[in-house]
Amino acid sequence: MIRVYCLYRVSTIGQVEKNDIPMQRQACQAFAAEKGWQIVEEFSERGVSGYKQSAEQREALQEIKRAALQKRFDVLLVFMFDRLGRRDDETPFVVEWFVKNGVKVWSVVEGEQRFDDHIDKLLNYIRFWQSSGESLKTSIRTKARMDQLFQEYGFVGGTAPYGYQLCRMGRISRRGHELYDLIIDPVASRVVKKIFDLYCITREGTHRIAVQLNSEGCCTKRGAQWNSASIRNVLQNPIYIGIRQRGDVQTNRFSHLQIIEDKLFLMAQSRLEQSKLEAPNIGDTKYRENVLLSEHLFCMHCGKRMTVTHNIKTRIKKDGSKVTYHRLKYICINKSTLHPCDGQRSYSAELIDATVLKLLQTAMFSESSSVTAPDTSSARLQHEKLVQEIAQEQISLETLKAEVVQVLQGTSAFGSVLIRDLIQRSESRLMTLNQELLAVQEEQRSSKAQWGRISELRKTLIKSNVSKLNTLPLHQQREIANMLISRIELGRGGAIRIQWSCGDTAHLPARAGG
Repeated sequence: MIRVYCLYRVSTIGQVEKNDIPMQRQACQAFAAEKGWQIVEEFSERGVSGYKQSAEQREALQEIKRAALQKRFDVLLVFMFDRLGRRDDETPFVVEWFVKNGVKVWSVVEGEQRFDDHIDKLLNYIRFWQSSGESLKTSIRTKARMDQLFQEYGFVGGTAPYGYQLCRMGRISRRGHELYDLIIDPVASRVVKKIFDLYCITREGTHRIAVQLNSEGCCTKRGAQWNSASIRNVLQNPIYIGIRQRGDVQTNRFSHLQIIEDKLFLMAQSRLEQSKLEAPNIGDTKYRENVLLSEHLFCMHCGKRMTVTHNIKTRIKKDGSKVTYHRLKYICINKSTLHPCDGQRSYSAELIDATVLKLLQTAMFSESSSVTAPDTSSARLQHEKLVQEIAQEQISLETLKAEVVQVLQGTSAFGSVLIRDLIQRSESRLMTLNQELLAVQEEQRSSKAQWGRISELRKTLIKSNVSKLNTLPLHQQREIANMLISRIELGRGGAIRIQWSCGDTAHLPARAGG
């Protein structure tokens, strides 16, 4: 029996509070059972960043490494490889360390990580480099948002949630503007109470609740029809017990905004969590290893993500014998009764994979490839524009600060309140411009590095005497596809639209994809 250690990790406080660990555990347990493996130990890391914390700082990972040296397990299983870490200068070598010490490393989503040759090693490094880049960009965006919230003293603004309306109650900001406050909408709040009663007391499902509200002529805040997603949004929103939330930031309770009792709200959260854990979305796991396009695949007609399925066809020959065919298919998962997909339901994975592999062959080895070095002229112009705007705003801010002395002396045309307001606006704009500049610089760095790694992969393939991608193992073909393609869409009649990670969009008309 193959012995398995499982590692589950969530990095943010929000993921800890939402308890994302059970989803990973359910997926890994189902995957191991399907393979006939025995899980002998499970490790959980809550609130541990795979980007900010090194492997040496993570106790669970160190304990697993000690167990590997003692030969206490055969396979290390994670939900996705980025659960092992997101550091491009460390995580690939951690994974390789396990493999060298006789432990196979598997992901529920991505399959087995191998190190059979130099191409495997390079693809492994590229995967974690991309993951590291995503963490860095997320960190920049999060810092910008938190800085802006701090700058605005915690006021988030925006539209009123369903069940509430905006009203001016005489509250004035420090800038002299009259602010909106939330008050309960007497009509919509009754609908909110009905949703919670139907879900928690009557035990109706979200779809049935949506159908009932629509049949009664009740609309959402935007005048649209209700659906399961909009019902769940209401059930999950803590505003209905008086707590305002945006991202990971929550306020204290505002009792005058409470519509639903705490007990009823907690009952709704419990039922929502239970329904999520009962059926984790891993139905296509066992087929991912057998197809080329396991990621970045979407329906061209409705935009929903596509998945992999399998069916068996039997044909009776003239001599009476039966022939059985096993077929893998890409299917659109849009089953909505309110907004159904009008595109093709399924596509032959064999035909689509063959067509895309030809495109990848051209992209990697042809001089006419559409996968070319990224055009940085637009980003460079944007970078120069931001630098100029920052310099001008800095001069403006210094001028305003110099005016403060004259305000104190009573010789300025500005009042103290106005000069303070102007300085705050200038500082806020300067902070926003600097954050935009950081984002542009990171995008330039990421795009340049991505192209460099594609070029390095091309050289490695040529050096390894690989001239045709179809001679590579399927897992390497899949890694190359995931690296070169940022999005691929399938349309009726076999139409294919590919967005390359570097370069233009390739569009094959109907029947081109088989």
